[in-house]
Amino acid sequence: MTGKRLQVLWCSPKTAGTVRELPLPETIELRFATADASEEDRDWAEALVAGSPPARLLDGARLRHVVVPFAGVAAELRARTLERPHLSVHNSHYNAEMVAQHALALTMACAGRIVASDRAMRRGDWGDDTASTHSSMFLPGKVALLLGFGHIGKALVAPLTALGMDVRAWRRRPVEGGVPTYGPERLREALAEADVVIVSLPGTAETDGLIGADELACMKGGAVLVNVGRGSVIDEEGLYRTLAERRIRAAGLDVWYHYPERRDELVRVFPSRFPFQELDNVVLSPHRGNDVDEWREVSARDALITLAALARGEDRNRVDLGNGY
Repeated sequence: MTGKRLQVLWCSPKTAGTVRELPLPETIELRFATADASEEDRDWAEALVAGSPPARLLDGARLRHVVVPFAGVAAELRARTLERPHLSVHNSHYNAEMVAQHALALTMACAGRIVASDRAMRRGDWGDDTASTHSSMFLPGKVALLLGFGHIGKALVAPLTALGMDVRAWRRRPVEGGVPTYGPERLREALAEADVVIVSLPGTAETDGLIGADELACMKGGAVLVNVGRGSVIDEEGLYRTLAERRIRAAGLDVWYHYPERRDELVRVFPSRFPFQELDNVVLSPHRGNDVDEWREVSARDALITLAALARGEDRNRVDLGNGY
C-alpha cells in the first residue's frame, strides 16, 4: 500500500493483547499505550481507542477521532468531547447479539421460575404444583415489548418471534421491518399491554427515570420485566416496591444502581440501596450480558473495522453527543 495511514493510539488494555494477534488493516498504523501515555504518543495520534480517556489524551495535537470499544459513552467522555467539538466519537455495537442472548436467558429464567425452583430443590422442596407461584408463563401468543429498538432490540426480534410471541417496540421513531411500534406518548399503554418487557435503552437525560412508579403500576400482574440497558431507566425504589409487593411476576436485571468501585470490592457489594437480593422473584445478574468467551476478539475486530472506515474518510457508528448515543 502507498499513501498515509491513520495513526492510532490504542489505550484499551483489556483488548490490547488480542489486537496484537490480529491482522491489521493496511490503512492504519498502531501504537499501544495506557492512560498515562507519553506526550509524544499523544501528539502523534490521529485516532484514540479508549473507553474513558483522561482529558490530557483528548488534547493531542493531531487527534480527530475517539473510538470507544464498547456500546455507550461514559458521561465524562461525553462532557469532555462536547468541549472539543473538533473530535468525533464512535462507539461499538459488537455486543448486541451477546446482550440479546442474555436478555433472552433472563426472560426464560423469569418466565419459567428457573432460579426459584433451583433454590427450592436444593432445600429438598419440590413445591406445591397447585399453587399459582409454581407455574411458568407460556410464552407463545404473549406480547413482548422491546423498550428501545437499537441494535439489541433488533437482535431480539427473531428469537422472540421464533417462540411464538407477538413482538412490539416502543421508540421515538417508527420501526422499519414490520414490527408494530408505540410512539413516545404511548408508553403506559404499551406497558399495560405487554406480558414481557425487555429494556435495552441507553442511560441519558431523556431516559433516566423513564419507568417510574406510575409506569410500573400500569404493568400486568403476571408480567416479566427484563433490563439489559441501564439501571437508571427504571426508578430504583419503584422497582423494588413493585417486586417486593409482587405486583408483577418477576424481573431479570443485568444493570444496576450501585457498582463496585475497585477490583478488590467485588465481594459483599450489593447492587442497590434496597435489598433486591432478598427477593425470590428477581434474577440478579452482575452486568455480564456481553461476557462471552469471544468478546475480546469480537470487540477488537469491530474497533478495527471502525478505524479502517475512518482511514477511508467514512463515518461508522458515530455517536450523537447531544443525545449521548
